[in-house]
Amino acid sequence: MVRWAYIMALLLGACAQVGTISGGPADEFAPKVLEQTIVDKQCRVNANEQLLVFDEFIKLDQPQQRITLMPADSRLQYELKGKTLRILFLDALQPQTTYTLMSNGGIKDLTEGNDSLMTWTFSTGPVLDSLELFAEAKEILPSTKQTTIQLGVYQTDTSKTARYMGRFDQQGQLHLKGLKEGAYFLKAYIDENQDGFCSALESQDALFEPIQLGQIQKDTLRFFLSKPYNEKDSSSTSNQIIKNKIDTSTVRNPLSKLIIDLDTSNSLLLLELYLGAELQKKTRVEQKRITLDSLEAGQYTLRIVFDQNLNGQWDPIDLQKQIRAEELYFYPEKINLRPNWELSLQVNIPPSSLFTN
Repeated sequence: MVRWAYIMALLLGACAQVGTISGGPADEFAPKVLEQTIVDKQCRVNANEQLLVFDEFIKLDQPQQRITLMPADSRLQYELKGKTLRILFLDALQPQTTYTLMSNGGIKDLTEGNDSLMTWTFSTGPVLDSLELFAEAKEILPSTKQTTIQLGVYQTDTSKTARYMGRFDQQGQLHLKGLKEGAYFLKAYIDENQDGFCSALESQDALFEPIQLGQIQKDTLRFFLSKPYNEKDSSSTSNQIIKNKIDTSTVRNPLSKLIIDLDTSNSLLLLELYLGAELQKKTRVEQKRITLDSLEAGQYTLRIVFDQNLNGQWDPIDLQKQIRAEELYFYPEKINLRPNWELSLQVNIPPSSLFTN
């Protein structure tokens, strides 16, 4: 009896142990399209909607901003039910026109939020417009928050609504396709107020002269964004005055020297040295070796301005005068100076770092 009682106790103890139920591996894949009304590269399209059936349940994320039709000849309406998304074209599509319907993160799976870039290029005529456009963009003085840069392709320099629109990815790259031959004005900008347009106060860069798409097919256009020039704004770091010469009698630590060897010399280049946010030294790059002395110990930032108008400061984009922002190069590392120290620094400016206006 004792043996059977012992066996029963072991069995009951095993049954009482708590286990963990695994939910399986996490879903790392974006939703896949199983059925669609309009397929990519389809011609002679005569439809008022794009009906998409996915392999899993989905959700929409800011569809008005992230799901777009280019050219924007029609307003879009979205109807979602389970795994099926209906994108309605509320206005008739134009004849003999190539369109690109794009979802840039607007369609996600319901559980993990995975998404991808989805595009459908189609034509209401017998052929597809085949021109492409490649571009790169970044902010000259980047903000601390994550931003999305957009590109507008306009038919005139006064157009508020773009004929074609695109979004740069997080690496600052953009590829538009299905474009029609013609002369266009281009503007890259950050839609800070989310109104769908580029305002005069938002960070931007523009090509003020028209370009022929057929002539820049193999070129990569580069945009450096800045806040437009404003005469009333005197707080810009580009307009800082160099602080007064250091009074050595009040400096506790011995002063240091920085010797900079550049791979180029050009009197249009302006070298600026900052301690924190305060401008310490400013000098023309008239020779390849520049010596900066009487420097306090600390962590410095070095930048070089292509001062095209020789006004002694960096200038952002000027919309009124239609002048793009001046080129600006940042030395990629902080420069640490110790007390009573002489530091030599080799600075080679990569050709791709400066944008030629």
